[in-house]
Amino acid sequence: MQKPIFRVFVKYNIRNKGKANRGKNGVIDTFALTDNIKTIEKDEEIHNRICYLNKKKLDKVVITITDVEVEDQYGFTTDRF
Repeated sequence: MQKPIFRVFVKYNIRNKGKANRGKNGVIDTFALTDNIKTIEKDEEIHNRICYLNKKKLDKVVITITDVEVEDQYGFTTDRF
């Protein structure tokens, strides 16, 4: 069964654990398999992608999702098997 793919813009703040600084704000343009904002905020792949782009380890940072903007449906997944 094919699933829809959505293009999303995720605004986030990333900072080190145990630090009192403001952290770093950013926007990531990525794809998600759902348009539910609560599910996108808890998605582990998006958190891993944010850590990769900022060269940080997931267990040493605090990631706060400030805004999620679902742009539109981009297409469908393919069924190969």
